Amino acid sequence: MRLFRTRKPVVAAVQGPAVGGGLGLALVADFRVACEHTRFSANFVQLGVHCGFGISYTLPRVIGQQKASLMLYTGRRVGPDEALAMGLADVLTRADHLREGAIELAADIAAAAPLAVESTRMTLRQGLAEAVENQLEREFAEQLRLAPTRDHAEGVKAVMERRPGNFTRS
Repeated sequence: MRLFRTRKPVVAAVQGPAVGGGLGLALVADFRVACEHTRFSANFVQLGVHCGFGISYTLPRVIGQQKASLMLYTGRRVGPDEALAMGLADVLTRADHLREGAIELAADIAAAAPLAVESTRMTLRQGLAEAVENQLEREFAEQLRLAPTRDHAEGVKAVMERRPGNFTRS
């Protein structure tokens, strides 16, 4: 929650898979720089459980309700090109230039008037931390409800065995 409340813009360099909690952490950032190895996924439904990390609030806010629903209902992976097209990634660069790409974006932000940047960020993110906190409560309640189900046990087993789940609604 501190990252949501910080006055400074946050630029994430996302290399490799940002799955589940990793996606949640990436969504805290104002901007995401990705490379050819980056993959985003909210695979919670494949595990038979509700998403967490505030993703049910932040993902639709970043990419829109429809695209977020598609990711959250299916758990499918989104590669770097699709992530850029849908607004999940803001910059796409080569893996060997990922850190530099993130630093370049941060430098562009830092070149602007700092008080104006901070003020603009606070306006754009007004109420975000509080909304995410409220959504976290709902997500956690749903996770507690679904954790003891057979579907959750099957989802975890299926993911570990790299196979589709055989869910029973129980």
